[in-house]
Amino acid sequence: MGRDATPPRGPFDSIDALEYWAESYIANPAVIRGGCSFGSLASEILKSEPNLRDAIADGFARWGAEFRDGLITMRDDGTLAKDADIHRLAHVLMAAIRGGMLLTLATGDIAPLRDALLHAVDTVRAAAAPSGDRQ
Repeated sequence: MGRDATPPRGPFDSIDALEYWAESYIANPAVIRGGCSFGSLASEILKSEPNLRDAIADGFARWGAEFRDGLITMRDDGTLAKDADIHRLAHVLMAAIRGGMLLTLATGDIAPLRDALLHAVDTVRAAAAPSGDRQ
């Protein structure tokens, strides 16, 4: 992937795919300049048009569904434990990208995004099924 290429979006159906996604953001210098356009737009809209909260929430839900779908696939194929909390893991991934992007944009330093994304991937990895339980 070229350093100016757009980071990939799903399917996030393996830990390797999540790592590739995270590393693609970290390696992309445009991230420091651009931040998260949807999140930034959502924040500004909610300040002036709170009646659009449902529409913004729907946008985040659709984005989160990409993570949930991949996490469900990983749970179903035995990569993640059967009792892995898919919704919590999706929230961790969403918060890592959104918060990491904001801090990176504010500081001009990729470290907050890198740390947040890699920790989020580690959190998913920690929900892995014991090796003897994997298919």
